[in-house]
Amino acid sequence: MNYSKILLTVFLTALTSAYSSFPSTHIDWCLYFQRLQIYKPECKFYDDVDLHVEREIRAKPISPKPSQYSLQIQMQMQQCSAHYMYCTANYQCGEGQLRCIDMIRYRECCTPIRRDCPPVTHLNFRCIVSEPVSWCDEDRDCHTTPQQKCCPTGCNYNICI
Repeated sequence: MNYSKILLTVFLTALTSAYSSFPSTHIDWCLYFQRLQIYKPECKFYDDVDLHVEREIRAKPISPKPSQYSLQIQMQMQQCSAHYMYCTANYQCGEGQLRCIDMIRYRECCTPIRRDCPPVTHLNFRCIVSEPVSWCDEDRDCHTTPQQKCCPTGCNYNICI
């Protein structure tokens, strides 16, 4: 057995002993990378991971009583750029918004749930297929995607977003 395999075995044993409630010696893939402090965008939905997260803090006054002032600190995640993925509903984003990973800035962000398809120019597709096949014909065909919308690409086929 080489040195790196021994280290990995010791590391995994230490991790699994820390989580004794798990009956097996297997750990979640995202938890493994979290403990190694390796950033994986598809694993960003663990609330205790703070790698590559940018947040802004705003103080918001609560209706003050005479002679008593207090501030409510509200954590707000920044809005997504045009290219984001891995969206899920989450308490950190307000109602009507999804928590996503901004693929340009590599950070968590919030984006409104889309009611309409984005403009074709925003999708930025290059038409290289001679006989395109649509992924969907209507919104109900898109039940596994975050926005559950069937949208045109401008290349003679539709995609789910």
